[in-house]
Amino acid sequence: MSAFLSDYAIECDHAEREASLREKEPHLLLFDEHVVLAYKDGGGKGRDSSSFTNKRILIKDKMGLTGKKTEYKSIPYSAIRAYAVETAGSFMDSDAELKIYAFGVGKIKMDFVAKQVDIFKLYRFLNDMVLVGNRAGKHAPDGAIATYSASTSSDKTSFFDLIGDNASQIDAKSMEAALKSNPMVLLLDESVELAFKCGRDSFLLTSKRILKIDVQGISGKSVEYFTILWPSIKAFAIETAGNFFDRDSELTLFTDVPDSICCAPGSPQRGLTRIKIDFRKGQADMFAIQRFFADKILGVDTVDPSIHAVSMENVKDDGSGSFLSWLGDDSRMIDAKAMSRKYHTDPPILQHCEEVEMAFKGRRDMALFTSKRLIFVDLKGFKGKKVEYTSVPWTTVTAFGVTTAGSFTDKDSEMMIWTHFDDVYYPPKENQESPPPPPIPRRSFIEIDVQKDKVDLMAIHRYLSERCLRVEGCHKDKDGYYVPNIRPYDMPVSSDITAPTRPGALDLVLGWLGNDAHAIDPIEVHSQLHGDTHMLQHDEKVVLAYKNGRDMLVFTNKRVFIIDTKGHSGKKICFVSVPYTSITAFSVESAGSWDADAEFKLWIKC
Repeated sequence: MSAFLSDYAIECDHAEREASLREKEPHLLLFDEHVVLAYKDGGGKGRDSSSFTNKRILIKDKMGLTGKKTEYKSIPYSAIRAYAVETAGSFMDSDAELKIYAFGVGKIKMDFVAKQVDIFKLYRFLNDMVLVGNRAGKHAPDGAIATYSASTSSDKTSFFDLIGDNASQIDAKSMEAALKSNPMVLLLDESVELAFKCGRDSFLLTSKRILKIDVQGISGKSVEYFTILWPSIKAFAIETAGNFFDRDSELTLFTDVPDSICCAPGSPQRGLTRIKIDFRKGQADMFAIQRFFADKILGVDTVDPSIHAVSMENVKDDGSGSFLSWLGDDSRMIDAKAMSRKYHTDPPILQHCEEVEMAFKGRRDMALFTSKRLIFVDLKGFKGKKVEYTSVPWTTVTAFGVTTAGSFTDKDSEMMIWTHFDDVYYPPKENQESPPPPPIPRRSFIEIDVQKDKVDLMAIHRYLSERCLRVEGCHKDKDGYYVPNIRPYDMPVSSDITAPTRPGALDLVLGWLGNDAHAIDPIEVHSQLHGDTHMLQHDEKVVLAYKNGRDMLVFTNKRVFIIDTKGHSGKKICFVSVPYTSITAFSVESAGSWDADAEFKLWIKC
């Protein structure tokens, strides 16, 4: 009776469920689709049900008082970004839970009668269905895995570690053996590569996923096993320990797990975008962990370092040269080759096959453009002893842009990066009566101010085009066509791309944009954008072009190119590129009777 009132589900006969679906809805299941696990709500007496087939999760939801209206929701296993099961706890928490985080659907929660449902049977089935192919992640070589040594430190935990909730590294093989016995959580061919423990909780990096084990409640009977797929990790950061009062190191993972949206002040928009793990000082090799994630996400380091020359080599950095630029933390270009040498060894952030191709420095912080990723080096505190290294793979960039300097009061230029994860944060209100402050995009939108006279803005634009737009791939799809892909890391950006832009070339483009027109000839636009500024790639062609006042919308064979002229003088111009691979939806709207304008809309990955 309690199961019916609480709407908890129990397991049903899967063969009977499949026969019932084929009888009542003959066209619902595919001819080669079979129900493997079946559950029914209300303790087996409810109206709703869920079926786990060999192709998808199928959720049946009867609506209204009569139940005549029925929704069938399908979740392909390929859409799942993360999932979790939670065992039953004490008397007041007698249900087991399943949580699914799927692209396009969000978070779905299912409750089960714990004594009548084997929750680990369902968990193992999801492991088999979800952790397959490239969704299971890449293998990390032994050299990238930090080793555990029981003799390196004391087993004692200090008061600061207890109140700071810090983790320490533990033996991965012992955890693997435990999770392949009772309960059997891991797959037979799955290995634990790194393992950390904090109190009763554990954090594991396996060959197929990231696994968080959260022991809940006073009794510890309720345990959540939370799986995050490796492709869901879109960026990562490590932070070294600081002084005595800030003695923990930190790992931050940025994910695209579609958790529920929250707009409350003082909260992130999605709670699972950032997953943080604090480590006890000296209990984990942070740079080995950084290398592990680099190999997992960027690809295994198996190639010798490149000898390709990079921009600004042997050019002496004479500082910002301006107090206002220093005060505004505007960045300048520095010797990328020197940064490549430094971060291969001190500290070892780069892979051997990875090269820094462009480098920028503000007051203390730096941004490095490498052959595989963007690296942001953020020195914290008065002495800068605590350093955060944030890595954003080029595959995570969904759009990019540059903005020229404006009038006398706006002397800095900007470069902008949009990323494929929702890192928006809603700051707390100053007081109860004050309006909520605007949300902060954080790493969802990265803007770097650069000095106009110390940065070649068009060279940055050309470089970002080379790294973020797709090039002709070396492999074919099933129909025999070459697949466009991100430029491989072992294909260095040509020196022509990073070469200085001819003086006055940008001024010619700005003057051409000032000529007001309504009809734009694609051939003329193609010629202007392929001029001395080389704003388009050599194999890129303008297909369509539109102009509205001073602004322009250009469609090439690789991207949507937006030129936005700002301010009264029109000197400040923003160039934004949206690769077609970042577009998730689009629409056109024709003009009406009293509504004489037509509209075009694009939706891109966040």
